[in-house]
Amino acid sequence: MQYYRLEYFKVIDTALAEMNSRFNQDGLKMYEQLELCLLTGTINDTCLKYPEIDVGLLRVQLPMFKMQFQYNSTDEAATALRSSVFQVRLLFNQVETLIRLLLVVPATSCEAERSFSGLRRLKTWLRSTMTQKRLNSVAVCNIHSSYLDKLDLCNLANDFISVHERREQLFGKF
Repeated sequence: MQYYRLEYFKVIDTALAEMNSRFNQDGLKMYEQLELCLLTGTINDTCLKYPEIDVGLLRVQLPMFKMQFQYNSTDEAATALRSSVFQVRLLFNQVETLIRLLLVVPATSCEAERSFSGLRRLKTWLRSTMTQKRLNSVAVCNIHSSYLDKLDLCNLANDFISVHERREQLFGKF
């Protein structure tokens, strides 16, 4: 009985150590600081580490964006920005850059590792003659396959065919 108790505590200690190492990564802390910047409307030192962000403009745009739109998460802020007209989006270009960074930057390395393992499956010896543009497109389709599964293929085919009259003659309608 004592043996199983020791093994149980070893497993629990290992699991806790792995959880701590997973959630105490520097990248995750930077991501939290960027998100805090967006959600509170105050600029912190993490914004200075990204050359894409003009901190001076962000100091002006972020409080205005916070007053104009109500949001409690990055997704809600992105939805609010997407739903606004193009001219309004131009007024908040640095806020848009910040939101894009938050939506694109992986918080942990597992997403990047998954992308590389998917890329290894896609780019085999038989498909090594693919151009970079095609490889990028195929990789995005592979990574986001859940979104592709939701597409209506008949509508997609009809949209493709309706672009040129010659395509209608060749393929007809679906």
